[in-house]
Amino acid sequence: MDLKSMKRMATQSPRAIAGWILLGNLLVATVLIAATLSNLAAGRADDIERAHRAADNLAHGLSIELASELRLVDNALTTVALRYLQVDGQPDRERQMDRSLQEQRLLLPFARALRIADAQGEVTHGLPPELSHYSVLQRPYFAQARQAGGTQVSEPLYSDVFNDWCIVVARRLDGVDGSFRGVVYAVLSQDHFHRLFAKLSVGEQGAISLRSGSMRLAARYSAVDPASAAGLGGQEISARLRQRLQADPQQGWYMTETALDGVERITAYRRLPGYDYVVLAGFGTQSYLAGPWAEDALRYWGFTGLVLLLIAIGSVFLYWQHRRQYRIASYAARLAREQNLMLDNDLVGMMRVRDRQICWANPAVVRILGYSEETLRGAPTRLAYKDDESYQRVGALAYAALQAEGRFRTQVQLRTADQREVWMDLSGAALSESESIWMMVDIDKLKRSEELAQHLALHDPLTGLANRRLFEEHLQLGLAHAQRTGHGMALCYMDLDGFKPVNDRHGHEAGDEVLREIGQRLRRELRSNDSVARLGGDEFAWLLTGVNETDKVLPLLQRCEDLIRRPIMLSSGASVSVGCSMGVAFAGRHGRSSEELLAAADEAMYQAKRAGRGRVQLAGADAPLMAEAG
Repeated sequence: MDLKSMKRMATQSPRAIAGWILLGNLLVATVLIAATLSNLAAGRADDIERAHRAADNLAHGLSIELASELRLVDNALTTVALRYLQVDGQPDRERQMDRSLQEQRLLLPFARALRIADAQGEVTHGLPPELSHYSVLQRPYFAQARQAGGTQVSEPLYSDVFNDWCIVVARRLDGVDGSFRGVVYAVLSQDHFHRLFAKLSVGEQGAISLRSGSMRLAARYSAVDPASAAGLGGQEISARLRQRLQADPQQGWYMTETALDGVERITAYRRLPGYDYVVLAGFGTQSYLAGPWAEDALRYWGFTGLVLLLIAIGSVFLYWQHRRQYRIASYAARLAREQNLMLDNDLVGMMRVRDRQICWANPAVVRILGYSEETLRGAPTRLAYKDDESYQRVGALAYAALQAEGRFRTQVQLRTADQREVWMDLSGAALSESESIWMMVDIDKLKRSEELAQHLALHDPLTGLANRRLFEEHLQLGLAHAQRTGHGMALCYMDLDGFKPVNDRHGHEAGDEVLREIGQRLRRELRSNDSVARLGGDEFAWLLTGVNETDKVLPLLQRCEDLIRRPIMLSSGASVSVGCSMGVAFAGRHGRSSEELLAAADEAMYQAKRAGRGRVQLAGADAPLMAEAG
């Protein structure tokens, strides 16, 4: 500063200098206050965004988990419905359906009940002993399942049996003639969902709820009042939620007071994939935001004051600010880890796919398919299919459905790294034109049990031969083929001679050994295009295709009789022998329907028995074709 300037300042009054100093302080204070307010606003916006993401992750994970539970219930109901169709008309149908319910009940530990009601709504299977009569005829899900195909998920309803709110998943039962026979249904109580929600971390004022598509409350857990059952079955929701659902019914978030308890929350909602239910997860703003925001205000204003008084205090404030940000980031990271635990589970496989190449797979996929994560990443999805045909077929169906509807679901056999073929419930949802997310659930044991059940329903458990039901199906097909081609067909009905003395002398286990050995001998002797069955007791029958003359049948019957008469060595060391009496009937000549042909062959067999046994009798003939053969 030159001498002239110094003189000019010296001539100014102290008040002017004070004004300049005050003005400077006001400018600095204004800048600091503006910066503080801006930081507080930005911090609150960041906190709200973090809370929104955490709530959305929680709602997303829950929607996937709840949809998986409903799919497991769907698979169980489908299995029971299939079993019902298979055993319809059989004398032991009730016992088989009880067994089927018990098997599927073990696969649904979270279900409150698994039951069957007949066409009049009366519950016939699965009712607790204390209830002798219960009807679901007036329940809406009964009418929905009767009128529509597929699985129906009910609105929340109050159960008089369990004295609790619940959701019912029901499926129509059809008879072999296609008529409505009743429904099979599973009961999921709100208590199950309440326990599931209570395990999740939602803070001091958080809440999780499950609502139907019409916004009826099916289950709710609130950290403010964990035991409260208020609002269950009702449709009371906030106006803000109603607006958001109108804008986007699939997913979204909002911040407002909850209609049920008046607590302000940041809430995210997600619709369950494939089902008309919505899960909502919210964090209380007072506990989640108000505390951190108050701390922010105190620290920012303290920083402002300390900067005006002493610049050195700023470093301390920065330290506390960093510490606060670290706490918020740690809290958000913990919430993110909790949500990732739901995504990176070991039960439901999840994959992200771009142009039929795997971009990401969770640990469940690694476990199910047996490939390492490095092998799966970037690999074509063809890796998981057992052959090109299934790869092309599923791909054509899946991507057409994804483009048209945005989702796809099927059951398909995949091949693991150790070349095992396993059944999977495969469902996908489109993320973009080239990307999609896929979920897979291992249902191999379920499918194998269905195949075993179907085999047992059509085969004799003792000999492994076809049972009467399967044999009658083969007989009808054979008759249709014979009438169409004119090649002819013969039906042989056989009863063992001397079987009862074996049972009486050596016991029923020895009798079972004889029946198994006779079945094996017949299976080895008959041609590959012939059908042999055990019809019950010591009665057997077989179809001989492509024959319409007696002289073409006799040599084969002679060989079968010789095989049967050969001694049989029992496991006890004893040797026994049995004979046989046979009745033979030809298609067209002795009957044009399966009932007529069976009756003719059966009568011919009994005629052989009455004539002295050890004979082969042609239906309608007076003399046997063979007597005391062998």
